Amino acid sequence: MNIERFIKARKALGLSQAELCDGICTQATLSKFENSGKAPAIRILTQLCARLSLTLDDVFPVNPPAQSEASELLDQAEFKLITSEYDSASADLEKVNFTDLTANGQMQYYFVKGYLTALREEPIADALYYFNLILNDLDDNHSTIFTNLAYTGSGIAYSHNHENQKSEFFFQKVFDDLHNLPLNSNKSIWRALNMVFYTAEYFAHVNDFKTSDPLLAYGYDICANNHVTYYAARIRFRQAQNAIALNKPTADVIELLNDAKTFAKLNDNQLLLERIKETQATI
Repeated sequence: MNIERFIKARKALGLSQAELCDGICTQATLSKFENSGKAPAIRILTQLCARLSLTLDDVFPVNPPAQSEASELLDQAEFKLITSEYDSASADLEKVNFTDLTANGQMQYYFVKGYLTALREEPIADALYYFNLILNDLDDNHSTIFTNLAYTGSGIAYSHNHENQKSEFFFQKVFDDLHNLPLNSNKSIWRALNMVFYTAEYFAHVNDFKTSDPLLAYGYDICANNHVTYYAARIRFRQAQNAIALNKPTADVIELLNDAKTFAKLNDNQLLLERIKETQATI
């Protein structure tokens, strides 16, 4: 709420709280609004705003503050990790002016850069360098979600380098903290699902389906409870792959693949749709 604008408008008109609320509400109601942000009833608020020649949009802006170009590019690149558009995400990062970034923006940059390096199986030393910039420099107190994202990325990098013992060390650190993941915004949900999915994928990679399957189910529940479809497609496809590895009934596999296909179509994830098609052809 833009209470500051409300107060400035009242003072610009030379009105005291008592004068503004006369005939509309008690001074205590207005005082609570101005001092603590406790909004009065909508009828009261609209009358107060009308007396100040303000609209509700002045007090409750419809449009959120515009993001900087650098922040938009970072969010765009991070989202493309979900749909495996790694080359396009890398192109977005190249457009980011690093000097425009806040400390959080720098951690987001290194997290995305590290993931792209690991997922494209580029030299592991490069991926670990980006993650270490987060762990040992920008978030050396390990107080942000970027620490867990860096642990996850390190696990991915070691897994792709066929160093399973080191990979599991990092995924275990992620697993131990999964219950503390914040789920209070779309971006935090993406990031939580990122950690859940890649941890589950690692355990599937080492044929520990007893660990992988519950993690995938947990991730799918997060998707369902928060109305997020982006990771639902990848989770369902990974569940189908696990089901194939475990020789589960063909009908179960087909159902999972059909779910994955539906979600992938919703999100226009062409890369995943192609992988689903290839898998269906082998059943």
